[in-house]
Amino acid sequence: MQVNNMRKQHQNTQDRDMQPLLVCALGFGAALEQKLAQLFQQPSLYKNTYRLVSPTVANINILLVNYDNPLALRKKELLLNSQCANAYIVAVSQEPLDNAPLYYIGGVLTAARLMAVLAKIPALPSAEPVPAPSATLLAYPTLKPYQKPDLVANPPQLSVASQPQYRALIVDDSLAIQKSLELKLSALAQISGIDFADNGLTALAMAEANHYDLIFLDVMMPGIDGYETCTRLRNSPHYKKTPIIMVSGKTSPLDEVKGVMAGSTTYLTKPVQEDAFQKLSVRVLAWLTTRTLQEQNQHDATATVSIQSPSLEKYPKGIKGVRGDLIR
Repeated sequence: MQVNNMRKQHQNTQDRDMQPLLVCALGFGAALEQKLAQLFQQPSLYKNTYRLVSPTVANINILLVNYDNPLALRKKELLLNSQCANAYIVAVSQEPLDNAPLYYIGGVLTAARLMAVLAKIPALPSAEPVPAPSATLLAYPTLKPYQKPDLVANPPQLSVASQPQYRALIVDDSLAIQKSLELKLSALAQISGIDFADNGLTALAMAEANHYDLIFLDVMMPGIDGYETCTRLRNSPHYKKTPIIMVSGKTSPLDEVKGVMAGSTTYLTKPVQEDAFQKLSVRVLAWLTTRTLQEQNQHDATATVSIQSPSLEKYPKGIKGVRGDLIR
């Protein structure tokens, strides 16, 4: 009996000494990530423990991906092709998936369902089943996720007089780059105004005071860099879907990952080539025009759900939601 007790004590010591598996959540928003961090910090009833980490951490073991969020899917591919090629994928979606990964959570995401799926991953030691929590911890309503602009190649056919007009903001500490982009944008009929900022803080102040439909953002600037500026812009409800083009001389995969994580729409490489700019401008203006027409149609059709924010009246009392966040 004493030997058995010693073995059990030794096993418990080994379990406590195990390093937590690193889990990265993509496309769920800050509220859900906070709940996940709290969940993983609780005493584990499973053999493995987990720790929520950011996408920039090396050796991520598990990618928890919101498959209803296109930006999250792109982040997943970039990460798999860079620092976490061997990570397991756990897909979460409220819609049926045609080619669902092996580890898939459909419908409402709860703590019990998540932990049960994590326990099925072969890399994790087997765990004894645990009772489900008495209340849903991570339940979320069916809200439209944050949509990264799907830039299309061909704009809707409109007469010049009826084409919508857009304002652009150029954020770069180089006067030469500012002038180069200004000349290129001025040649586009749908660009009605162009403003300039030479650092991130000035850009944020201008974006708060004005409305911009298109933003060109340098990566390396004095003060806060382009990544931080982009992240703060995306935190504003007015710039959730605004095309933000990062302009940088850096072209490594890691730099692109950083840009995507910050919320950038796409990249332009310095020096900006005319051909690349023209192709991008066609796609961006096509997307902006399509969005403008859709908003006009939605405004006219009173029976149609608003594009920007679905009504929360149909959800149970007490549920709150912010774009694609999975929030109780």
